[in-house]
Amino acid sequence: MKNVDRISKIKRMRTWANWNIGLGILLMYIGYAFFAGYLGSWFEKNYLFMLILLLIGFIMTMVATVLFMISGMVSMTSPQVQCPSCNKVTKMLGKEDACMYCGQPLALTEETQ
Repeated sequence: MKNVDRISKIKRMRTWANWNIGLGILLMYIGYAFFAGYLGSWFEKNYLFMLILLLIGFIMTMVATVLFMISGMVSMTSPQVQCPSCNKVTKMLGKEDACMYCGQPLALTEETQ
């Protein structure tokens, strides 16, 4: 069973960006659904409410896109090490990180660089 307490830094950044995209798109759909009257008549034909939700959703999606781009650039330059427990090659950020596959804590020493 995978240990969910230890997640690699790159995987954590990608997971956060993925949730950010999902929530941003959901906010945009909710804004339109309220405007069209599908979710009640409280904010029906309210342009300001729809505009606010659409802008917040768009900004969240763009922030997630930038996070994906940053995680990709960081992943290209990060050193690769072999995990001692699952024997798979994983990438590390910083001196201490966790395996992307099994969650094993890893430490980068001077000999492995």
